[in-house]
Amino acid sequence: MAASDMPETAQYRINVEAIARYRIKVCEENFDDPEKIEELVECGQVEELVLQARDEMEVLDMYLESRLWEKISPNEVEWDWDPNPMEEHSWNLNGQEKKE
Repeated sequence: MAASDMPETAQYRINVEAIARYRIKVCEENFDDPEKIEELVECGQVEELVLQARDEMEVLDMYLESRLWEKISPNEVEWDWDPNPMEEHSWNLNGQEKKE
């Protein structure tokens, strides 16, 4: 993607590059242990990861050819994401009362 016209700020590019960098790092660090790769990537068996990468390349070609980043307007909706929504509740997943 580095040689493409897609801006570095395009969310699709940011996401695909982050996923690819992570998967490459995991594979390099665990080259002789496919089970560890599968465990860390959490997206199927190594063979499936290869198929996913091939599919993503097809999507990427379509995205680049159609210049889809130009057709997507920025999302102006603001929202507050709480990574631990259960913390607000007086109960937890074990059914125990929250101690104040």
